[in-house]
Amino acid sequence: MTSPAERLQLMHVSRQLLMADLQDVEARFGLDPIAPAEEQAVEEEAYYLQFAAETRRQAQEMAHYYRIFYCLENFIRDLVESQMEEAHGEAWWEDHVLESIRAAVKANKQREQDNGVSLRSAHPIDYTTFGELSEIIKSNWAIFGATFSTKRAVEKVLSALNLLRGPIAHCTILAEDEVTRLHITVRDFYRLME
Repeated sequence: MTSPAERLQLMHVSRQLLMADLQDVEARFGLDPIAPAEEQAVEEEAYYLQFAAETRRQAQEMAHYYRIFYCLENFIRDLVESQMEEAHGEAWWEDHVLESIRAAVKANKQREQDNGVSLRSAHPIDYTTFGELSEIIKSNWAIFGATFSTKRAVEKVLSALNLLRGPIAHCTILAEDEVTRLHITVRDFYRLME
């Protein structure tokens, strides 16, 4: 029998897989299966047609991998936040996250405030990196040991994802081997939760 939290996680994973399939349709056929065609055409006309066709093609290809990372990283954040809050209450961030991570998050948030941009979130976890999420999981293994198979595997998979994230986050092309590695590593992550 699965718990409500596990059912929620499975629903979220199913939703993410459906979104990945829709995004694959978008990438392969150059259309958004959800957005109205005229809305997409207006957006492209206004912003994208000024760039070289090859650059737009590469952007379309890389958008698929960005969406995978966006969904996965936010899934992990949601998982960490919900399990930590369930185990420790609302003060989990202050009481059960390493000081170095809290300091890095505080600095990132302050940088946004100092530059006058909209804060990305009211939740500190939204300022964390893959590496920091890995540290939160490892340092609270008593909570996450029931979710993931082994601490070492979590560390290795999240480290691999963090490396793969670089080209995607910094607008460069993901090499063919790295695309394969990305798909395998995402599967490895979900396998950790079996």
